Amino acid sequence: MRRLIVIAMAAATLVLAIVCGMAQPARAQALEPPRGRQGYYLALGPHFALNQHWENGRDWRPWAGYDVSLRVGQMVTRRFGLGLQLHYGGSSGQGQRATLYGLTVEGQWELARHLAVRGGVGLDAVSIATVGATDDSVRGAAGAGYLLGVSYDWFFTRRQTGGWAVTPVAQVRLVPGKTDGLVGTVGVEISYWTGLPRNQLDLPPSEAFKPR
Repeated sequence: MRRLIVIAMAAATLVLAIVCGMAQPARAQALEPPRGRQGYYLALGPHFALNQHWENGRDWRPWAGYDVSLRVGQMVTRRFGLGLQLHYGGSSGQGQRATLYGLTVEGQWELARHLAVRGGVGLDAVSIATVGATDDSVRGAAGAGYLLGVSYDWFFTRRQTGGWAVTPVAQVRLVPGKTDGLVGTVGVEISYWTGLPRNQLDLPPSEAFKPR
């Protein structure tokens, strides 16, 4: 399991590095109008989670829990971004306790100003144990996980490009396997966008040479 995680992290990092490297020449050719969702981003936040699990033909009722995500990446084009998402969470119900964690390669597409849809695939794991059991009751699955969600960045700092934002998020994560998991989350992240340097922005001459 540890080896799979290391391989997935290395592969995801390599993909991100290649795509971000390819994006630099394109940015040098065309100037971008200044806006908030530009450059690199880093986001962290808690989510309320509702988990549904299926195990050996049994359909467990939904369990309430939590999920914490850390996201990092870059806008590759004006509307398309690529990054990584790490998450860890848990839930409980019906005498059972579940733990979920994983690493996802995440893409996002800005549908409207500051409103983006997210999708991703990566390595996820689900572990379920009976609460208070004296025997080895831990079971679960590890493998591919799939993500689909939507987010909105509300910028509360005044900058021509980049800045700090509060980001409401709603997403669904599917983890198929011996123990199937379907996790819906709603949360709020704090996001920071680096923005673009002035030589990549479409600014009037009076603004182009002012300090940021």
